Amino acid sequence: MKIKYTLFILLACLGIGTFVLLACNHQGIAEGATDLPHHVSLDIGKGINMEFVLIEPGTFPMGSSVAEEDEAPEHPVAISQPYYLGIYEVTQEQWVAMMGNDPSTFKGGKRPVDRVSWEDSQIFINKLQEKTDREFALPTEAQWEYAARAGTNTRWHFGDTESKLGDYAWFEGNSNDETHPVGQKEPNAWGLYDMYGNVQEWCKDWYGAPYAKEKASDPQGKASGDSKVLRGGAWGDDFTMVRSTYRNANGIDAKTSGTGFRVVMMVE
Repeated sequence: MKIKYTLFILLACLGIGTFVLLACNHQGIAEGATDLPHHVSLDIGKGINMEFVLIEPGTFPMGSSVAEEDEAPEHPVAISQPYYLGIYEVTQEQWVAMMGNDPSTFKGGKRPVDRVSWEDSQIFINKLQEKTDREFALPTEAQWEYAARAGTNTRWHFGDTESKLGDYAWFEGNSNDETHPVGQKEPNAWGLYDMYGNVQEWCKDWYGAPYAKEKASDPQGKASGDSKVLRGGAWGDDFTMVRSTYRNANGIDAKTSGTGFRVVMMVE
């Protein structure tokens, strides 16, 4: 089981949801590829919404051949279907609305929920599906990286040097050893916040390395394993772990103060 945590490993409703569809254009997302709205605001009850942005199909170079071994080899991947990805990490107020409790170390309704296992995320997703009659999932590792890159092929979506990282992420250099409310930093070109830092995010896939060299279409990861993929790095990680291709993993029952998630909403 692969674990590469830094500081954070030490700290060890009523009614059917309604949708408000708001058409808007996010810089960097291809226009005209579908007739779907680019932004969806999902009412999950108690005055709490979840915000999603449309991610259009496309191809990208997944992984890196110049970083850590488990990020190699860089290989072409196609995302064949559009999907909606949470603009923000799941917050504590959203978690409480679905689950009725708050396991987080760092309390605050607008902060990302933390100390949730992969198994916990599945319970949340099931409850969200029951409430809204829509289909949700964790992003696959490929969907996550495609969205984080936002059309780029650099170490970060803003370039190859870390000098601007503090504009986009809460990490070891600026977090004061805690999470922060979502959406306070700059988004990437596709309108997604906190893809780097704050909490690292569970993905759907079982962890496996190295990647296959061949071109892949909508890869789903290994068929089985002992740990699930985590992406994006967290508040206690240094800049080398807060990148588009950085990979981490942990067991499905593991909970840390640096672990949370965001969700995919399937296109109907």
